[in-house]
Amino acid sequence: TSFAPSPSLLHTKNRNLHHGRLASQQSETAANDVLDAIVAPKISVRPPSADERGKGGVHAKESIAALEVIARIPRDLILTGCDNDDSSSRGSRRALEALANAKEWTWAADLTAAALVSLFPDPDDNLSNDKESTLKQTWIKSWEQGGWATDPNDLGPKGVPWGGDCVVGSLLATGSDNDKNIYAKFRMPCHPVILRASKGLAMLCGVEDEQICLDALLLRGFAFRGMRDALLPLVLTPSEERKGSLRERRAWDVSDVLSRVLSRATTVQLGEDESDRAVVVVPLHERLAHYKNESQDGGNTKLVVMGEECLLVAVRDIADGEAITRDYDLAPRLDGDTSEGNLRLLLQFGVPPVSEA
Repeated sequence: TSFAPSPSLLHTKNRNLHHGRLASQQSETAANDVLDAIVAPKISVRPPSADERGKGGVHAKESIAALEVIARIPRDLILTGCDNDDSSSRGSRRALEALANAKEWTWAADLTAAALVSLFPDPDDNLSNDKESTLKQTWIKSWEQGGWATDPNDLGPKGVPWGGDCVVGSLLATGSDNDKNIYAKFRMPCHPVILRASKGLAMLCGVEDEQICLDALLLRGFAFRGMRDALLPLVLTPSEERKGSLRERRAWDVSDVLSRVLSRATTVQLGEDESDRAVVVVPLHERLAHYKNESQDGGNTKLVVMGEECLLVAVRDIADGEAITRDYDLAPRLDGDTSEGNLRLLLQFGVPPVSEA
């Protein structure tokens, strides 16, 4: 089946775990609530355009000098893994108990568990009077975009065989660890939806060897299934958006949160020692555009944690009107992921491919 180019392959419709028809508007309102807690007088922030897929819209509104602090972000708003959580809250303990049942402890499972605990707090967590926890929950709820095919619309228009209509939940949650044996009799290496998606990825990203794209998709599915069953109990009130059993809806929520975590994660040094580096998601930083100026070495910002703040610092002079950027190539990746270039940027972060010409 051909994989015809379509705007829907790259433009994701507004969907969200918790918001319904007004998802985009409510999501931006929630994001603005978090931005109000960040001190950043020299930048402007607008909603990312459809072409930007959630990455962009942050620009300097006056010149910024190298090493100048661009934004001061409260440390309490940073999403950290349960293993790096300074608190001994019941929510953190719930996440740790769940992670103990995962097939393997990974940074992705750890950070996804932390996000789920924030999204679905137990009444006994006593977070109603915790301003920072409530604000963090609001921020995580505002996440819409994720890696490629977080939304089945990325797989093409309706009616395409083995396209988005055939995805139950999400592409990440499609398939099983036994698919190779199940579909061997049909001379297919995996679930047909994933096989077709790999061909589409290859076309979109300019990858000649389709097997590389298939391997990247299969790896994501394997990573998801490695944490799925352990994290299901953390989804206390699963989304009503998609119809399915309680277990299925919980699993789809886990897959969506995982994809959104993967697309936003970065590493920072939380302590004084270099070994204290941790994988986190930082407000504002997670929506920065990927740098596109090949004459520059990476993005024009870096993160520095000092005391109770996480500082977004300029690594070079930034001109008035210039985009504030980060280098997504430096972000953490799943164990075993060897994808590079446009493929990794689109699949993990949702960053649209850039022509090599």
